[in-house]
Amino acid sequence: MKKKIILLLTAILTLTLLPGCSKKEDAAKEPDILQIRSICDLATMECYYHNVAKSVKEAEAGLLHIGEKDRTFWIEYTGVVTLGIDMSQVEMKISGTNIEMTIPEAKILRISIDESSINEESFITSQDSLNKNKITAEDQTQAINDAQRTMEATASQNSKMLMKAQDRATKLIENYINQLGAAAGVEYNITWNYLKNDSSIADTNDMAVSEEISES
Repeated sequence: MKKKIILLLTAILTLTLLPGCSKKEDAAKEPDILQIRSICDLATMECYYHNVAKSVKEAEAGLLHIGEKDRTFWIEYTGVVTLGIDMSQVEMKISGTNIEMTIPEAKILRISIDESSINEESFITSQDSLNKNKITAEDQTQAINDAQRTMEATASQNSKMLMKAQDRATKLIENYINQLGAAAGVEYNITWNYLKNDSSIADTNDMAVSEEISES
């Protein structure tokens, strides 16, 4: 008799626990906003520009600088612009099989320098005179900073490149949601809302683009 009671209680507990496990499994297959934000963080594009930082070190005035002359110098290097989506602004609403995604437009996330592109041959200077007009490290740093700002301005006006970065993030999010839906036997309908960035993007589709693009 005791054996029958134990078997009956075991069966009841099993039936009670099964629906809970099923719900947890279904919930795990729903799209997760943290995962989507991680996708946006990874869905970046790096654009490589061949930059030439050019500047003139002007001769100074005064007796100590008699005979000095203006000196022109160039620094050739590769600048890197990283484009992508600000993941903190990505939002998602789920209602049954309907998903409403809100993402901002792509923008420049950061600019940097490919350190491997700089060597002794990267620095070119015009000849000096008898009274030296030395080009300092500060002069070179200022020239590179100016070139980096110009590169950033050029990239921020390239609507084709920014659109490509946004499309990349959108497609990766769609693939993630569709794969989860396929695993759960659900077909999700995705609606997209695009937030405007604070800074407007000029239409420069005719701009000559010479950068090398890689997707990371």
